[in-house]
Amino acid sequence: MADVAVPARDPAGFIPHVQALGRGATLRRDLTRAEACDALDRILGGSATEAQTGAFLIAQRVKGECAAEISGFADAVRQRWLEPVPHSVSPLLDLAVPYDGKERTAQLVPAVALTLAACGLPVMLHGDEQVPTKAGVTVGAVLDQLGVATDLVPTEVGFRLEADGVAYCSAARFMPAWHDLLPMRWEFGLRTVLNTVEKLVNPANAEWQVTGFYHTKYIDHVRAAQTGGQASWIVQGEEGSIEMRSGRKTRIYGQSANETVVLDPEALGFARRVAVEPDPDPAAHAALNGQAVNDEDCPARDQVALTTGVILSLFGSVPDIPSGIEAARLALASGRANAILQSMSS
Repeated sequence: MADVAVPARDPAGFIPHVQALGRGATLRRDLTRAEACDALDRILGGSATEAQTGAFLIAQRVKGECAAEISGFADAVRQRWLEPVPHSVSPLLDLAVPYDGKERTAQLVPAVALTLAACGLPVMLHGDEQVPTKAGVTVGAVLDQLGVATDLVPTEVGFRLEADGVAYCSAARFMPAWHDLLPMRWEFGLRTVLNTVEKLVNPANAEWQVTGFYHTKYIDHVRAAQTGGQASWIVQGEEGSIEMRSGRKTRIYGQSANETVVLDPEALGFARRVAVEPDPDPAAHAALNGQAVNDEDCPARDQVALTTGVILSLFGSVPDIPSGIEAARLALASGRANAILQSMSS
């Protein structure tokens, strides 16, 4: 009989995690927060084999993640596998948007971040490139097209955050072990819990967080796992991101079950549904962001003003949503948002 190859890594410690998720429907169970933290720690540390990692992530997808598991996975990254962005900015907003980007609608998060900063609310952005399964147009790709450096190490990002009030950090720089999982993730052909967790890592430890999610059934799990130090909101925006839609209601969820806002844009003067659908090219998305921050009359500018105004109101930066929209429009018209972009790209 031929010898059986023994794995180079010791997989024994990971087996109970696979068993907990992978048994039949009557025997499988949710992981505790501590177990989830340990499981992802072993994956990122390399003690779990690739076969175990694949089995674990697919079993997790079939079972469905719970709030404790999402929190535990985020704990693992934030405690051991993330180099935080150092800064002295407070308060700070973490705009936690999908790392896999957009493929049907405009990626306007950069313009929203610039406008928020121009209104006095500093913003931390983070992401990665070529994330499965969408691999759409990302925040980082748009910023790159706008001339903003997107490959800075965390200390450099902190400097830019303090100088400009907006900064972006790539996962390849602040959590490289996570970034290194991308080739394996592409082999699955499916979204996994990692698509959820990466949005929640909050690399600058911001007090406030706005997260984009789309599927309603996950909202209650995610709202309990958000990582904003003081307050967090979930926006059920376009393609699971944070942009509010004109002519269509958007639901916004706070951290408690009774904290839900239904945004009616028609009541705010945004009655006409205008789809902002650029070519699937980061340069086209960057052009729309540039038009918005230059205060050019276009649907992108209206969507940026609406989204910015709502976010300002969620954290009490303005008395109400109409006041927030007016503040956003003034930040664009005055050139303050564009001035921040020029500083970031210089």
